[in-house]
Amino acid sequence: MIDEYFCPPTLKAYMEATGCCDANADFRRLPMEKLEQVVVRLLKPNRVNHVLGCRDTAIALAKHWGADEVDAARAGLLHDITKALDGPRQLTLAGEYGIILSAFQQKNPKTLHALTGSLVAEHLFGENEAVVQAIRHHTTGKADMNLLEKIIYVADYMEPNRDFPGVEKLRELAFTNLDEALKLGLTMTLNLLHQQGSEVSPESREALAWLNEKG
Repeated sequence: MIDEYFCPPTLKAYMEATGCCDANADFRRLPMEKLEQVVVRLLKPNRVNHVLGCRDTAIALAKHWGADEVDAARAGLLHDITKALDGPRQLTLAGEYGIILSAFQQKNPKTLHALTGSLVAEHLFGENEAVVQAIRHHTTGKADMNLLEKIIYVADYMEPNRDFPGVEKLRELAFTNLDEALKLGLTMTLNLLHQQGSEVSPESREALAWLNEKG
């Protein structure tokens, strides 16, 4: 049986509903082709192209900037692995993994798929720390991001299915100045949240301040 710590009840129920859960299954370090098959079944249909686009963009950026291409591909595939879960289930899943959430996270469960996705990537899929951390920070960013973390954040933002004002500039920067691409993505996100009257993650503020300090 799948241990409840590796596949807590909320996750197991969702996997069973999608036909992915086998009592004898071992999802740790699946070969890329099998990982893609499992991931696609756990995504909502309208998210599949985005995730595959993010994976392909992450590979391209990893090749360009000298990051590990396998880690980039796996993080790209898994970055939205829990995106289909609604807010209450995100909160429950984080609790089942024993995570104490910040006040911001409790009030904004839509951002939690990055955290819960990283936990699922680590405990269910057996991914390495580099992949786990890239997934963890792909939505809000953070201060002192490493190369793979930057790549997954930017790839998620500018993969080919994205279409919004400024995306072409972001795509250009992604292959010429990754820090500037990251800064632009964070700035656009913060501006949009301000326009919407939404709360900004402290991690995003810290990430942008860190980038500005770097110059």
